[in-house]
Amino acid sequence: MRNLATLLMVLILGISPVLAQGDPKAAKKMIQLSGKITSAVWPDTLGKGIKKGLVEAFADGKRIAMDSASSSGQYKIKKLPYYPTMQLVYKADGHLQKIIDVDMTEFGDDNAQQVQLELDIVLYQDKQYLGVNFLKTKPFGRGKYLIKKKQWDWDKKYKEEMRIRLDEVLKAYYEE
Repeated sequence: MRNLATLLMVLILGISPVLAQGDPKAAKKMIQLSGKITSAVWPDTLGKGIKKGLVEAFADGKRIAMDSASSSGQYKIKKLPYYPTMQLVYKADGHLQKIIDVDMTEFGDDNAQQVQLELDIVLYQDKQYLGVNFLKTKPFGRGKYLIKKKQWDWDKKYKEEMRIRLDEVLKAYYEE
């Protein structure tokens, strides 16, 4: 009799037996994150993809996902679990790392179960500059993903402040 009731729920209501039993995995939100990690020499931002560049996603102080870029610099994390806030860390040998703070609360409030995000990053080559250690602890950018508009809303003032700070350090090396 129970199997007949389950079959009726599936056929009439379109409810899967797993969902009907309240399986939390059935409602788990997932993010697909992809983009390109590019190498550049300051101040130029038109560089080539970084082979074996690395992107790591952190939430609640733990690494929750990572991917290595292809030979052209492309990366893709297919199953990034949802967290309201995350930090994405981009790094590669011989390059300055960048940390990006990501706010995904709108995705959490939405009925969508999956979202696909694109995020391209430029990493400057590291010429053993002094004064760039802040890049290891401070986010270079902060953004909120707007689920309804399907786009990033970047904190432009913060990003500009960080860009100016980095530019001042790097400019001092090139003026010598």
